[in-house]
Amino acid sequence: MRKRKVKKFFGTLGLHILIAIFALGFAFPLLWMFMTSFKTPREYYRMPPKFLPNQFVIFHYKEAFAPWTIDPTELSEATYYIEESVVPNIWNSLIIIVGSVGLSLTVGIWAAYSLSRFTFRGSENLGGWILSTRMMPPIVIAVPLYWVMRRIGLAGSHIGLIMIYVMIQLPFVIWMMKGFFDEVPKGIEESVLVDGGTRATCIFRVTLPIAFPGIVATALFCIFLTWTEFLFASIFTNTKSATLPVVLSWFRQDRGILWGQMSAVMVVSLIPLMAITMVLQKKMIKGLTAGAIR
Repeated sequence: MRKRKVKKFFGTLGLHILIAIFALGFAFPLLWMFMTSFKTPREYYRMPPKFLPNQFVIFHYKEAFAPWTIDPTELSEATYYIEESVVPNIWNSLIIIVGSVGLSLTVGIWAAYSLSRFTFRGSENLGGWILSTRMMPPIVIAVPLYWVMRRIGLAGSHIGLIMIYVMIQLPFVIWMMKGFFDEVPKGIEESVLVDGGTRATCIFRVTLPIAFPGIVATALFCIFLTWTEFLFASIFTNTKSATLPVVLSWFRQDRGILWGQMSAVMVVSLIPLMAITMVLQKKMIKGLTAGAIR
C-alpha cells in the first residue's frame, strides 16, 4: 500500500512538472514581451539576448501613452518614436467592441431562437446557409464594402466599422446560440405556456437564464475576434478612428521596429482582455451551476 502511494505521488508530481513545462513554453513569449517593455533599445538589440533587463525602465510606456512627459535627455538611446499617445486608439477599440458585440448579440439571439423554436419552409437549411456566408475570404468583400461605406459617408467612422463587424460576427452568433437554445428542452417552455405564461415569459425567464453560459461564451468569442481583427480595421479607419491592431502596425518603420513601444502597448492591451475574461468566466461557471441545479 505504501509503495502504491509513493508511486502515485511521484506519478502525479511528474505530471504536474510536465504540465508546468508546457505552460511555461506557451507563456514564454508573453514573458519576453513583458520584459522587453522595460528594456532600453541597447538591451533588446544586444547579442546574445538577455531575458531580464539590467534596470527596469518605464520609458517605453511613457513613449506610448504619455509622450509629452518625456525628458529630452531620455532620448539618448531612442532617437525615434511615435509622438502620439495610443490611448485614443484603445478607446476606439473598446467603443467598437461594445457596439459590435452588443448589436450582434441583440440581433443574433433572436434569430437563433427563431431557428431553434419555430419550423417554417427552409428552416432546416437556413442555419447552415447563414454560416456558409463566412466561408468567403474577407479580402474578396473588402474593396466592395469600402466603396459602399465611402458612398454613404461611413468610411473612417466608428459606425462603419461596427456595421462591418456585425456582418462578420452575426453568422457565428446565430450558429452558436442556436446550438445552445437547442439544448434547452422545449417541454419547459410548453409547461410555462400551459400555465398561462406568454412567449416573452418563456424567453426572458426560462430560456435565456438557462442559456446564459452560451451567451457568455459567444460574447467572449466575438470580443476576441473584434479585439484582434486587422484587415477591415486597417481599411475602414483613419488616423483618428484607428483601432489597436492598426496602431501596432505603425511601430514598424523604415528605420526599424519600435520593439519597446510595441511591447508596452501589447502588455497594456492584454489587461482589458484578461479582466473581461475573468469576469465573464466567473459568470459562465455560475450560469452552468445554476443550469445544472434546475
